[in-house]
Amino acid sequence: MGTNKRYPHLSGQRREEKELRDARTHGTLRSLSSVQLRLDARPITIVPAGVKLWALAWLQFGYVDVQAVVQVMRWTADAVGVQLDVDGETLRCWLWQGACQRLENRTDAW
Repeated sequence: MGTNKRYPHLSGQRREEKELRDARTHGTLRSLSSVQLRLDARPITIVPAGVKLWALAWLQFGYVDVQAVVQVMRWTADAVGVQLDVDGETLRCWLWQGACQRLENRTDAW
């Protein structure tokens, strides 16, 4: 079996989608609490409309950790607000900045 030269990232993307579907069976997507975020005391930067920022992030569904490509929507000095689609459903959460690594392109992680 050869490699897909036209869409070289496709196998990695499909593997990630399967891992996310499997992880969802272990619980809901966990997010930082309002106490941890301290949004009342810290400024939030929101990504402008039309701009897409991508990151490779560690997510937690119940007790299962999975690494996936996410879209960065906003951030504070300590946390990042991200979203991703799993089976047509948009999921959103806040993560510590240390759990995210910025990507130049969405396909860089695959």
